[in-house]
Amino acid sequence: MQPVPTLKILSCLSLSLLLAACGNQQADPDSPEGQRQAVFQQFLQHSEPMGGMLAGRLAFDGEAFAGHAEQLAGLADAPWKHFSEPDQNNPQPNAALPEVWSDADGFAERIGQYQTAVTDLNLIAAKGVDSPEQVASAMQAVQQACKACHDGYRR
Repeated sequence: MQPVPTLKILSCLSLSLLLAACGNQQADPDSPEGQRQAVFQQFLQHSEPMGGMLAGRLAFDGEAFAGHAEQLAGLADAPWKHFSEPDQNNPQPNAALPEVWSDADGFAERIGQYQTAVTDLNLIAAKGVDSPEQVASAMQAVQQACKACHDGYRR
């Protein structure tokens, strides 16, 4: 039996975390939580195919990968404005931990790490991608940035 490559494990783990983050929670679509979930669903529409290509679940298509990377980079700023602190005027179901607000600097740092990773991935992919190896480490950095934020700031 061949060992499973680390990238495949990280891809599956990150995808699972993203699906859990954006999955079956019901929030008012007009609430900050609902608006965040909608953006994170868009993240999934682009990160899932890229992860699938790198894990071998989908045929690798460099042009499609680059298109998804570009779209993901275009969304990198979108969800963060929807992290308004819940209060009695905004009693939303909230998957965000209180640390989002009590450790705002740490949360902002994680956001910056994610945005940098996505930008780097997009820059590499925009040059043209012929093989998964060209983008594997950059995609791994994106996945690790997602996980780092979820580990510290999500229920």
